[in-house]
Amino acid sequence: MLHKLDDTSPFEQRLQVAELEHVTTALATATALAENYVGSVAV
Repeated sequence: MLHKLDDTSPFEQRLQVAELEHVTTALATATALAENYVGSVAV
């Protein structure tokens, strides 16, 4: 999501930007990403 690859098409680049925008603007998505990155927290 954060790395730009040289061989990506314009469509793939826009898709990557859209995914990043979604993660940075949706709290539930950001939370899910963080939990998946560090492991789910037992409640």
